[in-house]
Amino acid sequence: MALTAHPSSPETRSIVPFAGTELLLLSIAQIVASQAPEWFGIGRNVAEQSAATSHPLVPLGPAFAIWGVIYLYGIVSGVWAMRHYSSVALKAAGWHLALIWLMNAVWSVWVPVSGIDWVSFVIIAISVISGITGLVKLNGLTLTKAEKGFIVAPLALVTGWVTAAMVVNFTSALVAANAVVDPREVMVSTGFLLGLIALGGTLVYTARSAIYAVPLVWALGWIAAANVTRQNEPLMAFTAVIGIGLLLVMTVVVKRRA
Repeated sequence: MALTAHPSSPETRSIVPFAGTELLLLSIAQIVASQAPEWFGIGRNVAEQSAATSHPLVPLGPAFAIWGVIYLYGIVSGVWAMRHYSSVALKAAGWHLALIWLMNAVWSVWVPVSGIDWVSFVIIAISVISGITGLVKLNGLTLTKAEKGFIVAPLALVTGWVTAAMVVNFTSALVAANAVVDPREVMVSTGFLLGLIALGGTLVYTARSAIYAVPLVWALGWIAAANVTRQNEPLMAFTAVIGIGLLLVMTVVVKRRA
């Protein structure tokens, strides 16, 4: 007779709780890493590095307050994961979320030391790929409300935000490299903004997640605000607002087909 491991059996306990522990530890590590350069006086803080490569696609400062929600949700998710080691969602996508927390920690140390460059872009791109593939995996599973709230939701939230961050990091790296394609020119930034909207809409459809769309809409709102109060570029502000509308429509379509 074949031996089948029950969720509470030693065979399962020896592996899955480790994933829950890693999720919690890495959620805390990303918070520590975000503050460590300032605590130890290493390099320039992220705000200064961002200001050095400022251009119309960079959201206004308050946009980054979303990290507080992401960090808190990460800790709550990690605590829940440790207590629900047999969760189907944790087994399927826990490592996807853990990888994102790890990449956030690496990015938070890399940028103060080396600036916003192509390495920092690759770090965020890894997070986006991890998040989207994790969400696609979860789409094919039958999950409880708790799993949707403590695994799917934080994964969707951070993936949506780092999707926007990935595009902004790319354009900031272009500015830092004094590239021929200069995002400080409004038409260039508008082109990248349209690209962000198109990418966001495509991934909202792929991820099948309304929560994924929330941080994208948040980012576009603060891009619009930046171009009213900081950059004075009405074309960018108008495009961002139109993008918000399109993403909301896509989200409604996805919800209706779910």
